[in-house]
Amino acid sequence: MTILKVPQYYPQTDSHTGHSKRMCWSSTTAMAIKFLRPEALLGSNADDDYLRLLLKLGGDTIYPWAHIRTCREYGVKATYTQAADIDDFKRAIDAGKPCGLGWLHHGPVSRPRGGGHWTLGFGYTSTHLINHDPYGEADMVNGGYVTIGRGGKGVRYTWRNFNRRWQPEGPGHGYMMTYERA
Repeated sequence: MTILKVPQYYPQTDSHTGHSKRMCWSSTTAMAIKFLRPEALLGSNADDDYLRLLLKLGGDTIYPWAHIRTCREYGVKATYTQAADIDDFKRAIDAGKPCGLGWLHHGPVSRPRGGGHWTLGFGYTSTHLINHDPYGEADMVNGGYVTIGRGGKGVRYTWRNFNRRWQPEGPGHGYMMTYERA
């Protein structure tokens, strides 16, 4: 079991940018930056500041290259892959690197489907992923959310259900962004 002390939780639903329904990756990345560079983002809605800079730099919250470029502005190195698995995640966490994880949150766990979502993984046990989910607490079995806008801080999702949503094509096909001080 390894758990990084990532205290900052940004709920994407309190955004004043007009992007609250689609800024999960930006909120996720802002939490990672705040962990690695506490002085870089200030205020309770600092994920909005992060998103504004990302948009100013010509990106969009759905593009990995935009996050990589914006992280660089905050002194953070971000690395993106679409070929991660649970061992890659655990190695990153053991090395002190929080991880953004892209996964499918619609449909039942037996048939997850589109509408990707991002959360910040910062710990694990043998049975659970520990993460901050910027949208709330997901219903990993049925899809959707149990709570929206709250309940996502330090939420634990079982590996059994999470992996089916994170790697629906099988092991080695997970979307992941690792973050570390540059």
